[in-house]
Amino acid sequence: MKKYLFLFLFTILTACNNHNKEEKEFKKSINKESVSPSIAKTKFGNKSIYDLKFITIKNVLINDHRVILSKVEFESIYTHIDSTKTRIWECGSPFDWIDREWMTKTYGEENRETGVFSKFNGEITTIYSKNIEFATNNHIVLFDTGFADNNSFKIISHNIILNKNTTLNEFRSKFPNSKMETTENPNEVRFRFYLKELNDDAFLFYFKDGKLNYFTLWWLLC
Repeated sequence: MKKYLFLFLFTILTACNNHNKEEKEFKKSINKESVSPSIAKTKFGNKSIYDLKFITIKNVLINDHRVILSKVEFESIYTHIDSTKTRIWECGSPFDWIDREWMTKTYGEENRETGVFSKFNGEITTIYSKNIEFATNNHIVLFDTGFADNNSFKIISHNIILNKNTTLNEFRSKFPNSKMETTENPNEVRFRFYLKELNDDAFLFYFKDGKLNYFTLWWLLC
């Protein structure tokens, strides 16, 4: 009887030891498979690095607000307006396609040959506020140009914020595939990000003396 009891206890102890050993080996293998922070950054990408050639309008916030605002939204956000200027845009405007439905409803069908809405006189209003410019067709308001001293540019997907503190070196490290362009001014350089493929419209970033000076949404109209 004692012999059988001894064998039973020996079997239980051996099973427990084997289980503990297997558990330790399993934990050890899990630790080996865990990804270190440096490897994880390489494997899944670094969100602070933007290596694309395009920046879409929907992926941008200007002063934490959308690039395109309704007139009501704009007036509630930018309560102080320095001045406005209304003039005819001879080559048309981005509102012709961004706000086509409202433009057609308000000014009639667009003439395919001239690219002009039948009842539209071509006037667009530029709004100036806090070192920032907007354009409006009196229905929606579109960001145009902002100076970095008072304004910020955010890329939502990568949580990248550009402002007056952004240096040229910092910008180039965050956007490794960007190409630097020269301008007429010797102490100024520019970077261009198209809105999409096969499109000349773009966000432009201007640096002066190594610091971000201003950014603009540029349209090829003529």
